[in-house]
Amino acid sequence: MQRVESAYLLRIIGLAMAFLSISLRAQQTAPDSLADPRVKDTNLFDARRPVARELETRIGHDFTLAVVGDLIISRPVSQSAQRLPGFAAVLQILHGADVSTGNMESTIFDARTFKGAPYSWDGDWTNSSLPQVAKDLGAMGFTLVSRANNHALDWGLEGMRETSRHLDDAGIAHAGVGENRGLAAAPGYIETPKGRIALVSIASTFRPTTDALPAQDAAPGRPGLNALHVSETIRVPKSAMQSLASVDCTVHGNHCHETPATLKLFDQDYRIGDTFAYEYTMDPEDLSIILRAIRSARQNADFVVVALHSHECSLGCDDPDQPRGPGDFLKTLAHEAIDSGADVFFTTGNHNLGPLELYRSPHRGIRPIFYGLGNFFWSDVQELLPHDLYQRNRALLGSAWVDPSKATPYDLSAPLNKASFAHDFTFRSVIAVSQFDGSRFVELRLYPIEEGYGDRLTDSGIPRLAEDPVVSRAIIQQIMTATARFGLPSPHITLHDGAAVLHPGDE
Repeated sequence: MQRVESAYLLRIIGLAMAFLSISLRAQQTAPDSLADPRVKDTNLFDARRPVARELETRIGHDFTLAVVGDLIISRPVSQSAQRLPGFAAVLQILHGADVSTGNMESTIFDARTFKGAPYSWDGDWTNSSLPQVAKDLGAMGFTLVSRANNHALDWGLEGMRETSRHLDDAGIAHAGVGENRGLAAAPGYIETPKGRIALVSIASTFRPTTDALPAQDAAPGRPGLNALHVSETIRVPKSAMQSLASVDCTVHGNHCHETPATLKLFDQDYRIGDTFAYEYTMDPEDLSIILRAIRSARQNADFVVVALHSHECSLGCDDPDQPRGPGDFLKTLAHEAIDSGADVFFTTGNHNLGPLELYRSPHRGIRPIFYGLGNFFWSDVQELLPHDLYQRNRALLGSAWVDPSKATPYDLSAPLNKASFAHDFTFRSVIAVSQFDGSRFVELRLYPIEEGYGDRLTDSGIPRLAEDPVVSRAIIQQIMTATARFGLPSPHITLHDGAAVLHPGDE
C-alpha cells in the first residue's frame, strides 16, 4: 500500500513538473515582439524566475503619468504662476501626477563660461536655455525628459554634455543622448514610491552627424543622439510620374520611352500610387537597437515610456497653414514599441497636435499612443542666435526692415515666426494624464492648454489651461480630426471638469 501511495505521489509530482515546464515554455517562448530573442532551452531558466514575468507592467496602485510635448524653454518661468492663474492650474496638474515628462528641445548652458559653439543648420534656430531652467523644470514637477531631437546638438557636444550636467544636478532623469550609440539608446530611469520608471528616447528627425555611432573595426564610435534613420519615398499619380520620367530623360537620358513604377531623381525616390503621399521605411538595424533597448527597459523597470521626435509627415504635409500629420511608419513603430514593453508612446516634433490611439496589444492590453503632442513651452525669448543665421536670412531681413543691420535676435525671429508659426494650432496642446493600476490602463485625461498666442514676448509661450470652452472644444476636435485622417478609429470622449476623458472600456 505504501509503495502504491509513493508511486502515485511520484506520478503527481511528475505531472506537476511537466505542467510547470509547459507553462514556463508557454510564458517564455510566446514571442511578444520582434525584440523577443525567444527561449531555445527552457531547462536553462529558473522556473521561479520566469523571463516572461519581467516583461509585465507592475506599477503601483493609481499610478499617473503626465505627458506633454516640446519643452522649448529659454528661461525660468515657474514664477509666472503668481500672475497667470491658468499656468498655476497647469503646474497643479503636473505636481498631481506621479511622474511628469516631455521632450527637452533646448541646450542648457551658461554663455559667460561656455566653451562650445553654435551649429545652426538649414536656417533653424539654435535653441538655448539659461542654467536655472533645469531646476525650474524640476520645481514645475518634471522628473523625466527625452533628449533625442533635432536641437540636441545645437551647441555641439559641449552643449549636449553641459545640458546633461544641469539636468543631473536638478535631479531630472533623461535619455536619448550619450557618448556612444549604446549610451544614447539606453533607458533613463527615475525611482518613485510606486515603482521604477524607464524612458527610451528616439529621434527620426535630426541634423547631419548628430546621430551617435557605435565603434566599427578600428574606427571609434561617436557621441550624439539615439537615431532612427528613415528613407523617404514620394508616392505620385501616374501622370506625375510621366512628368518626372521626362525630366529624367532630359537630364540623365533615362526612362525616355517608358513610365517606370519607381524612379530616383535628384536623390529622391518616387513610386506610382493612387494619391500623393510621403512614405517612410525604417532602418532595420536602428529598429533592432531601439526595440532591444525597450525590452531591456521593460525588464529593469516597473513602467516604460517611449518618446519619439519626428518631423516626418505622410499626408497634408505641404500646406503651411494646416497642422502636419505624422509619418506613416509611426503606427508600426509605436505598436512594436508597446509589444516590446512600452506602456505609453508619445511623439513630438511637428509643433501641432496629432492623432490619438488606444492600442490593443495582443500581449500587453490597451496602451495609449500619442502621435503628436505639439508644444508645451514655446519660448520666443531666444537671444543667442549665431551669425550664420543672420547670413542665411539677409534677404528676409532686407524685406522686413529698413535698416536690417540694426536687427536684434527677436527682430530676426519675428518674420521667421510669421513665415512658419503664425497659427493658433502652434500655441495649443494638451496635458495627457494616463492612469494605471498595476498592469491595467484605467483612464486617460486630456487637459486642453493654450500658450498665449499674441501675448507680449515675456508671456507668450507659457502654457495655461484653456478657459474658453470654444477653444477647448477646438483643441479636442483637432485631435479627433487628425485621428480620423490617420486611419484610426475615433476614441469615445466625455468631458469632465474641463478635461476630455477616455476609458478603455468605452472603446
